[in-house]
Amino acid sequence: MTSRPSRPPGESDVDLGEPVEREGHETLLPSVQRSVLSAKSFVASEIGVEHTDVRDLPLVSDDSWDGRNRGAKPNDLIGGRYIVEGQLGRGGMGRVLRVRHSALGKPFALKIIKSRIASNPKIREMFYREARLASALTHDNICSIVDFGQDDQFGLFMVMELLDGQTVHAKLKQSGKLSPKIACDVMWQVADAVRFIHSRTILHGDIKTENIFMVKTTMQRRLIKLLDFGLARPDLGRTEGMDGTPEYMAPERIDGAPSSQASDIYALGIVFFELLTARLPFQGHLKDVLKHHKETPVPAPSSLVENPLDERADELIARATAKDPAKRHPDIASFMYELRALMTMLGMDGGGRRRAMAPEATRERRDIDNRLKAGAEVFNSIAIPMASCDPSGKVRVANAAFLEFLGCAGDAGGLELRDSALPEVYPTLFEDLEECATTRRPVKRVIYLNEGGDRVVEAAIVLRAAPNGAEVTAGEIFLVLHPLRALLS
Repeated sequence: MTSRPSRPPGESDVDLGEPVEREGHETLLPSVQRSVLSAKSFVASEIGVEHTDVRDLPLVSDDSWDGRNRGAKPNDLIGGRYIVEGQLGRGGMGRVLRVRHSALGKPFALKIIKSRIASNPKIREMFYREARLASALTHDNICSIVDFGQDDQFGLFMVMELLDGQTVHAKLKQSGKLSPKIACDVMWQVADAVRFIHSRTILHGDIKTENIFMVKTTMQRRLIKLLDFGLARPDLGRTEGMDGTPEYMAPERIDGAPSSQASDIYALGIVFFELLTARLPFQGHLKDVLKHHKETPVPAPSSLVENPLDERADELIARATAKDPAKRHPDIASFMYELRALMTMLGMDGGGRRRAMAPEATRERRDIDNRLKAGAEVFNSIAIPMASCDPSGKVRVANAAFLEFLGCAGDAGGLELRDSALPEVYPTLFEDLEECATTRRPVKRVIYLNEGGDRVVEAAIVLRAAPNGAEVTAGEIFLVLHPLRALLS
């Protein structure tokens, strides 16, 4: 293909991405408890303490910020629309309240950051970062953020779906270790949530059993939700300083190395160990815990439990918690591949995510599956090339016509537009992807394709931002190529 200069993008007043409100669940959302910040931390330096555990930060009244704020009480109105019904929990960073939307009548969980902490610019930045990142993530295994902002009287707040159930941490304390099958089911759902956020180039940074919630559902299915994105950040590879929870912290993070997918994988390995044994591999004083993470291999779970475990569980955890990040799983997909092999050996079908359902639920699942299959069949039969990609040009899904257009075979997953011939005929492709993602307005270009000889095809390419409410493709760009007419060169 040869290129000619692209024409300017077409103007459009179409505004895409209206937020779609999701159903909330009656739930209990636990407060954050054991996250810590290093001596470099802005919390420690601001308050002037030598220790770093947020549980030890001095308790301050919610009315200490600028003399305006006071603790929210039942029937108070927050953000002009959330009526306080009671308190669900309290942690080092603030309180979690049960509220009801004044217009919708739906219950939610609302987190308020402590006034003195919230007055710190760094904390405010962290709060808004969590809210922005988490609100953009829509996944079955991630707790939904539906709203956030600042109330003149009560300060910073974030609104989440309510979850009915308990944290895995509380479950382990109450009932002891999980059976291998249940532990695998929990891990599969958590890993799928982490896979999803990693695909959005976001790191969690604080994966632990206190941030994993077991939801009660009406169907006979175990539903797991990943909570608390307070330490989540875009994967830019330059976040320094130690933050997270010591008992789950990767060795390189202790030395101040940037967060990475590998450090999230390390935490998953520690969580899996904890599910199978009901204990953490390293406990005690903070200094000793960090030393063990750097020097001591995580024990094999099979050596600590009475009932024998499949050796694959030991191998999976040993690889995920390797001291050298390069020796861990290269990505979550690799972690899940080994987990699936373990689940298959345990006789678990379908990735462990489905359990016996009531007939009504089975019919509902079948209907959903048929709709998905029908959509895929229609999508792949269209002769016009279509694809969805992130702003960097990494393709998530594409129809057969798009793959044929690029001269690719097989699945589009992992395809990079940068490695294709498309940039040759569309020089401003990546600038336009960024513009579309930023402005959320369509971008239209005309390109010219030389099909050999004197035949040139004029084609239009339209980039359109995926709706914010899209479950899988939110944040991505829909790309459609329309052949217009044949020309003679």
